[in-house]
Amino acid sequence: MKKDSFLLLFFSVLIIFPISAQLVVGGRVAVDIDINLPIPDVVIERRTSKQQLPKSKRGRPIVIHRCDHTCHHDFGAIQNQNAPSGEYLYQVANASLVPSENGEDHIVYDLDTGDVLEIIIVTGNYADYNYHYFNPDYNSLLPDNIILAITFNGQEIPLHTGSISIEPQGIGGYHSVLNLHSIYEGNFNGTVNF
Repeated sequence: MKKDSFLLLFFSVLIIFPISAQLVVGGRVAVDIDINLPIPDVVIERRTSKQQLPKSKRGRPIVIHRCDHTCHHDFGAIQNQNAPSGEYLYQVANASLVPSENGEDHIVYDLDTGDVLEIIIVTGNYADYNYHYFNPDYNSLLPDNIILAITFNGQEIPLHTGSISIEPQGIGGYHSVLNLHSIYEGNFNGTVNF
């Protein structure tokens, strides 16, 4: 019982009075140590701010698959991976290669969700079916066939790297393989025949 009373008294003194000590380091060097732990007053106050928080940049809206699953998609699929809204497999409902007057070609993929993925390319070497996105941080040489930009529903998606292969198949048909790595919208990979 005496031992318990002594320990209780010892710990009570430690809590009430600040402790100071001196520590001798390396022979003749003395360091003063002062441990004074006051108990802070804690006040919790609920405040309402009339200041609006800045709106974050909204990503692409999540669109629910509109196909009734009786439709047949013979064109192929494009998988969107590592996107902020998660992974999604788009079925391509229609695809076309549309030339323009200024030397650019537009590859337009109509997706089953109603969205439109468009790739704008310029051909410098007609014997080569591969197109690459030129990014000076990743590429040292400017390719002959260039991906200028990609858009999703008319909004440009900035790219890190990317490539697309467009091989002619039969009379007026194409086999395309795309591998696009965007900065904010993840990766678009897929094979589409049109």
